[in-house]
Amino acid sequence: MPNYLEYQKSIAAEFKAYEKRVRNLIDAAHWGEEGRYKEIILMNYLKRVLPKNLSVGTGFVRNGDKITSQIDIVIYDNSFPVLFSEGDFVITTTENVIGIVEVKSFIKPNELCRIIEKSNLNGSIIVGNSDKYIFNGIFSYNSGNRHDKYVENLRNYDFSLLLHKRHFNQITPPALSYCVNHIALGDQYFLKLWETGQSPSTIEPPYYSIYDLQGGLAFSYFLSNLQDLVIRKARGYSIQKSTNEIESFYYPLPNGKESQLIERILFN
Repeated sequence: MPNYLEYQKSIAAEFKAYEKRVRNLIDAAHWGEEGRYKEIILMNYLKRVLPKNLSVGTGFVRNGDKITSQIDIVIYDNSFPVLFSEGDFVITTTENVIGIVEVKSFIKPNELCRIIEKSNLNGSIIVGNSDKYIFNGIFSYNSGNRHDKYVENLRNYDFSLLLHKRHFNQITPPALSYCVNHIALGDQYFLKLWETGQSPSTIEPPYYSIYDLQGGLAFSYFLSNLQDLVIRKARGYSIQKSTNEIESFYYPLPNGKESQLIERILFN
C-alpha cells in the first residue's frame, strides 16, 4: 500500500536539499542573492507535476493599459498565445493565467503584509473586472520559528478593502477571487484563505487559517492546493470531489489538516 504521507514529506526534503546544496557552494556573503535559483527550483518542480497544457515562467501580465510588476512565477495555459516568450521569460495577457507565485528565501513577520499587498495588486490587475479566479500564492523557503509574530501582523492589517462588493447581493466580494489565497511560511506553516468559511450551509466572514504542518508538509500542501485548483478549473469549478485516491495523495494527514489548525485571522 502506498505511503502518501512519507511521499509528501519527501517533497520538502527535496527542496531543502537543493537549498543546502547551493549554500554549500557559495559564500555566506552571497546567500542573499540565491533567490533566483530558488525560483528555478520551484519552477522546475511545477513543470514536472502540472499538466502539459500548462507552462511555467517568470515575467509580466498585461491587462489593457495596466501591467503587473514582474512576477516570480506565472502559471499559464499554453493553448492561448502569449505576447512575448523567450526561454522562461514571458509577457502574456490575462486570458491564459491560471496562477501566480511570489518566491522568497525568508519572510520576516513585519514583511509578510507588504508582500501580500504586492501580490494582491498583481492579482487585481490580472483579474480586473472579470469573475476570473486565480491561484495567488507566496512560497517562502524559510520563516521565523514563532508563528504568533506573523499572526500579530496579520491581525493588525486592514483587510477591509478586500471586502467591498460591487452589488449588495453579492455573496463573495470580487477581491477574494484574486487576493493571496495560499502561503507557505517555510516548510512548517501553511496559510489558506477561506472566502466564505468551510461550511457549505453557513456563510462566514473570510479568514486565513494557519496550520502547523510539521514534517515539511507546508510545502506539499501548498503545491497540492495548486494542483487541486487545476483539476477544479478543468472541471469548470464543479463541486464534484476528486477521487479518494487523489484526495489521499494530495492531503495525506490521517485526521486532516484541520487537526493542525492553530489560528484563524478574520478579515475585518
